[in-house]
Amino acid sequence: MTLKNKKLLYIFLYLLSFGQVIGTLILINKIEFIPMINNVILGLSYLVFFGLQIFSIYKILNFKFNRYLKVLVGLILIGLCLISMACILMVFAFAGKDNRQVTYDDEKFYILDVGWLDPAYEVYRKNFITMDKLSEDEIKDTFADLIKIEDEDIREILKTLIYGREGLDDSKAEEENKNQDLEEAKENEGVVKENKEEVLKNFEVSDAIKIENSDYGLLEVDRAGARSRWFLVKISGDDMEFISELGDTSPEASGRMDEDGTIHLDFKDINNNKTTYISKDKGRTFEKIK
Repeated sequence: MTLKNKKLLYIFLYLLSFGQVIGTLILINKIEFIPMINNVILGLSYLVFFGLQIFSIYKILNFKFNRYLKVLVGLILIGLCLISMACILMVFAFAGKDNRQVTYDDEKFYILDVGWLDPAYEVYRKNFITMDKLSEDEIKDTFADLIKIEDEDIREILKTLIYGREGLDDSKAEEENKNQDLEEAKENEGVVKENKEEVLKNFEVSDAIKIENSDYGLLEVDRAGARSRWFLVKISGDDMEFISELGDTSPEASGRMDEDGTIHLDFKDINNNKTTYISKDKGRTFEKIK
């Protein structure tokens, strides 16, 4: 190879370093590679650019020409190299993809933030080393049950994409209202329980009807004619703790606990009609069985 051809080759390699960067950007914009492949291509392109720049600049500066001109050319080429590397690094940083992924129904998906300033998410389905973008309808149809997604951040992103920001805010507000109502209900329940604890102070343990095989008892706290008001209490020594108020108002009552911990209560009215209730949650609620 002649000296002239070598010079042309080195100049070509210098220009090629820029060309391959442009080609890389065109490639990753035309083909949606999965994040790992996408980022590897960008990294290799950056290394190739750096290598070609160093090699070609070194060879170009070995050309035989005026010393002062060589210094000037060297400063220009090195300056362009440094500026180009900084610019390319910034462009590649924006072209890079976050490897945020989620598996749903044995399929792998990627959630990409394509926004510049504010977050803007897109969902892609993995297809070997490439991926396919999902439309809004496809996102809704694919992620029908968000409870399956364990990652809370990804679940919130998908909620936003499916329901929109306003819908998400409405659902959050509704959830907050439900939580507030639940807290108020618990507070009211606490007040009611406290009032019923006050009622218990008027009675002694001996007033309660012991429930067999347990430390529970039935306490008649009020009677009006043939109607009685019953509390289920837990007995501990000389103290009684309110558990629940029973809905049945029959004047006669008895109870037992079986081996499984289920409480059975039998009530009999003045006409000898018998009603049975059971509780499987330690007396907090009762179910009528006959």
